[in-house]
Amino acid sequence: MTHAFRLVAKALSLQVPPRALIWGLMNKLNYVFRTGNRRFEFERLYLESPDPWNYRSSTYERDKYQRVLECVLRWRRASGSALEIGCSVGVFSQLMARKFDKVTAIDVSKEALRAAAEHNRDETNIRFSHDDLRSLNLGNRYDVIVCADVLYYIREKDARKVCTQLDRHLAPNGIIVMMTGISDANEDNKPNFFYFDGWEQVLGAYFERVFGEVIQDSLRPYQVVVFSRRD
Repeated sequence: MTHAFRLVAKALSLQVPPRALIWGLMNKLNYVFRTGNRRFEFERLYLESPDPWNYRSSTYERDKYQRVLECVLRWRRASGSALEIGCSVGVFSQLMARKFDKVTAIDVSKEALRAAAEHNRDETNIRFSHDDLRSLNLGNRYDVIVCADVLYYIREKDARKVCTQLDRHLAPNGIIVMMTGISDANEDNKPNFFYFDGWEQVLGAYFERVFGEVIQDSLRPYQVVVFSRRD
């Protein structure tokens, strides 16, 4: 049974809301026409699983977030504002809110944002916003911009748009912190235009790379890289 049939079966049995079928259809259209719009893929995903990557319970994910946070705190030059790209269910948003005066957290999925807002219902300094990094226009600049496990979902052809938006939203003395998993060269990964692993090089062409660290975790290695504006 294909995923489409399984999704229909879940909707008919009320395991997922009926709108999951709409998200599934829209995602298929975006895939066929190669628009690069990942929104509906994630809308459906969060309806099928409220916490798809187990951010709230996984020791591995918690340790990754702690590494990113330590890097943010070590390299930040101010603590007034932070922007989180791709907040998912809001676990890292909460960690940031306890270290910065104001946090803005964005995601392409409204379903994810609902979960994030609920997770952070007691936090008063987080603003959640439904936005796409490629067309972001928040009207503010941030001391820290965090892109954790998110950029590889954006196509290489959108690199200029992404760097333009990051530059627009980065404070003069701000930093960008990128965290991403490292693929095993021996993995049997299917070529897929939806995934792009060259963001360290892309950002390095626009910004100054000031720090990089590879964490050789036994589950899956990952790296944390910090960028600032060029002099």
